[in-house]
Amino acid sequence: MNSIKRLESSTRVLDKILEVSSLSLLIISTILALFNIAMRFFFDTTYSLVEELCRYTIIYGTFMYLGPLIKKDEHIKMDFLNSVLKGRLLQINSLLINIILLASCAVLFWTGTQWVISLFQLGIKTTSGTMLLALPSLAVPIGMFFACVYSILLIIIDYRKIRDNYDESLAPKEIKELDI
Repeated sequence: MNSIKRLESSTRVLDKILEVSSLSLLIISTILALFNIAMRFFFDTTYSLVEELCRYTIIYGTFMYLGPLIKKDEHIKMDFLNSVLKGRLLQINSLLINIILLASCAVLFWTGTQWVISLFQLGIKTTSGTMLLALPSLAVPIGMFFACVYSILLIIIDYRKIRDNYDESLAPKEIKELDI
């Protein structure tokens, strides 16, 4: 179990960096939105680039925090089996969910990367006409990369939990009593 705790704490610094980055981006988005509101109210003008930056900082903040949400088990999943399954079957279910999550995030990472490359090569700009569309679209592969890293971490943790519980069930009764 000690190795599982070390694995869970191995991304503590990355968790904090992603959390602070995401929170900062959301604060920047709020400040930019308030700036645009003030400009509209006092000077009867708005800047489309500022509106786009508001939108894209929210997108970046959201995608960057996908990995830590996966680690906290806060991602979208169907968990009705968690109330039905117990013990080892519950751990196997969690492992299968994380493998499916890794596969889907890997596909989204790959396709998102291809999408960003094609947008960059085509030189398509955002609606304001001032920014390449590839820049805000880069949030998808970045977020999916972190989601893949955290999914791999959870797969390793789930595998170790299953293996450790399997090893404990095979241990003689006397050794189990000594561990308590």
